[in-house]
Amino acid sequence: MTDREVAVVTGAASGLGFGLVSSLVARGMSVVIADIDGDALTSAEKRLLAEGADVLAVRTDVTKSESVLELSARTLERFGRVDVVCLNAGVSLRGRAWELSVADWRWVYDVNVFGVVHGIQAFVPALLEAGAGHVVITASNSATTTLPSLAPYVSSKHAVVAVAESLQHDLREVGSGVDVSVVLPGAIRSGMADAVRHRPADYGSVSVPEDLARASRAYLDRFGADPRAMADDVLRRALDERRFCIFTDPADAAMLVDHAGALSDGGLPPLVAPVSQEVK
Repeated sequence: MTDREVAVVTGAASGLGFGLVSSLVARGMSVVIADIDGDALTSAEKRLLAEGADVLAVRTDVTKSESVLELSARTLERFGRVDVVCLNAGVSLRGRAWELSVADWRWVYDVNVFGVVHGIQAFVPALLEAGAGHVVITASNSATTTLPSLAPYVSSKHAVVAVAESLQHDLREVGSGVDVSVVLPGAIRSGMADAVRHRPADYGSVSVPEDLARASRAYLDRFGADPRAMADDVLRRALDERRFCIFTDPADAAMLVDHAGALSDGGLPPLVAPVSQEVK
């Protein structure tokens, strides 16, 4: 068993995932990086190895329980321990709620929600056995509100927050010292706009209009935060300050209050402008 702490990150090849990996390495941890994009994963592994990191890369499809169980098995086989698990993989798909297919909804939920569930089932037993550890779950600031044309994504992120809350309560009730943090990040520079390129064939094909994809990329490039800077802040508040709920922008916390206030008054909360209107 290694003396170093070991962290696992899903969705690790780009965006916040790679930011988390880099930040964890800077903390002196060995890292296991998992992603469905094999080419990007290999590139990330080479970059980390060149920087002297102790890294294991495992191509993983978080929609498949057996794939995440294999990730856990390979982590324990290589390092003999796991200390931090970042369940970060996520996808999005735009379209009206009634126009998106059931397969579209299932794909988003299978990655964003069941990817977390599979991670919990694969790694929490090892954390429980060790008596300590931390699960960091990536939700979204959209979990504080709703957005037009993003019903699967937004609702999946609302679900992820609830899963994280329930998980922490479950762990507390059994007397475990394992901590949970849920992150509600704002826009970040990432490849989210092109996530559909790695959609498994099980869900059928889907075509995203190029003008919409271009608008999404432009929005993330223009307004997206630096992944490493965001990751440093997230891990400081999760691992050092042991916070449960982490907003990367204080304005998002205020938005949650406004959203709840509208609901408690029996009203429909106001919309946040869609990406296609925010970027011209």
